[in-house]
Amino acid sequence: MATKGPVCGVENCRSRRYEEGEDGFLYCQNGHQQAGLVRGDDDDYVSAARTVTRKKKDVHEDEKTAGKTLNGPRAFDLHLKSLQHILRHQIWFLVKEKGLPSELETIIYDLWSLRIAQLGDKIASKNDDHSESQSQAQVFSTQNSEDEATDDEKGRLSTNQGKRGLRLLASPKLVDCLVLCYLGITTLRLPFTPGDILGWVSDGKLAYRRAIKLLPLAMKDRLPPIYHAALDPKTPLTYTRFYKALTDLHISYNKDHGIIWPALNAPLLLFRYLKDLALPLELYDATKRLGNLLGHDFAPHYEGKKRLGIRHLPEAQLVSCLIVCIKLLYPLDNKERHPKSSSEPTSIMMDWELWCKQMNGVKETNGGNGGRFTVEQMTRLTEDDVFSMGPDDMDQYLDFYADTFLDEAEIERTRDTDDFRNALYDMFPIESETRHPPKQTTSGLSLRQKLDVVRVVHGGMTVQAVADEGEAGIRTLRAGQAYAVWKTEKDLPETAKMLYEKAARLAGLSMKMLVLAVDFTEARVEQWKKAQKRGDE
Repeated sequence: MATKGPVCGVENCRSRRYEEGEDGFLYCQNGHQQAGLVRGDDDDYVSAARTVTRKKKDVHEDEKTAGKTLNGPRAFDLHLKSLQHILRHQIWFLVKEKGLPSELETIIYDLWSLRIAQLGDKIASKNDDHSESQSQAQVFSTQNSEDEATDDEKGRLSTNQGKRGLRLLASPKLVDCLVLCYLGITTLRLPFTPGDILGWVSDGKLAYRRAIKLLPLAMKDRLPPIYHAALDPKTPLTYTRFYKALTDLHISYNKDHGIIWPALNAPLLLFRYLKDLALPLELYDATKRLGNLLGHDFAPHYEGKKRLGIRHLPEAQLVSCLIVCIKLLYPLDNKERHPKSSSEPTSIMMDWELWCKQMNGVKETNGGNGGRFTVEQMTRLTEDDVFSMGPDDMDQYLDFYADTFLDEAEIERTRDTDDFRNALYDMFPIESETRHPPKQTTSGLSLRQKLDVVRVVHGGMTVQAVADEGEAGIRTLRAGQAYAVWKTEKDLPETAKMLYEKAARLAGLSMKMLVLAVDFTEARVEQWKKAQKRGDE
């Protein structure tokens, strides 16, 4: 006997009439067995039907939200996984492309584990459903709170412990991944500097700019827009931002985990400075002696300091000691200074004009077959610059724009569905057999080429005549006398400016930071001289 009941639970079947089969189950008029419907009153039919309908709705909602962006702690958890994915690409470049030891990978991952351990209460659990706005406000509340220009001009890296604590409790950023790579390098005491890190970033070799392109599409689709912005920085990485993140992590790991960071490998770094800058070997011992005299061990020491500045950075201490020794032994101000005997190191003079000529030749050779612009220069081009470009420069700029801002994976996904984009690509094709790569900022010279430059510069060094004390009223300048002090970048003569630029880029400092660091070192030397005089008296 047919009875009337709820709608059949089978897809595309709207039957409401059922008949009891020989097996005791109900079947709709289309022959579909109703597993959840058993004999009973109409109320039982309704209850069972509601169970089937609710199950179908749940499945449908799960499928519908599978591709939606996450929110709250779940989004934060995915953000951390995205950063870890980018960190893997950075480690791959350092180990596979640059040939750094494989132990570096283990060290960086251990440091990453300690970094995210501080954020355990913010990482999502299976039953955690906090709101998106609350979580993102906690994560990014201090993202843009620092005034870099002001701190850079005053030589400050961090203001107080409160702000530093807020930054550490906030979400890790891409710059933190770069800092972790550098901390791994310094832990192994490898002769690399922050200048190498920022040079690789600037050339696009080390993942930072448009790093979001490295993520799989499934991860990008589920990240909220605020995390997209965090993984896709619009401005170039600055030295000040890097060192702020570096000092924050130095202090955090030391305070929370008791990690004592090793000193810089000063012997290898000094040798590299002398080789890359084609400087005399006598500066090696002089720089080490000056560092010992000033009490520098070239290790990070931040205990008890409320304000951190350039003078506290071991990288700045080392390169500033080298610059001071250059100014003492091989002055850059074109004043004649005579030694008392031929055995003094100052009896040899540098031909700074020849040095500048060789360095300019290295600058022209550096970059290989690249174009006229570096990546850093192209990111700062304005519309006026673009309109005044020639054909080759325009091709280089358009190639850079396509490589930087176009996502090939996104293009492939929408190729069959986005007719408008396909029409644009047909009208303005971007694929070409001829590429115009940018000029490289990091050195592309081989060891033999560097040694050839050293040989030419050292071959041009001359012997300074020995001179006794001058006649009455005539003063003979000795090494260290009439020492030139330059407080700002504008005060530097052309030769000194070129030396500062080369040394700053190699060490990983801006010109302002290096001038400040040298000024602090010179002030420390003056304090030492006064202390010596008081001791003699």
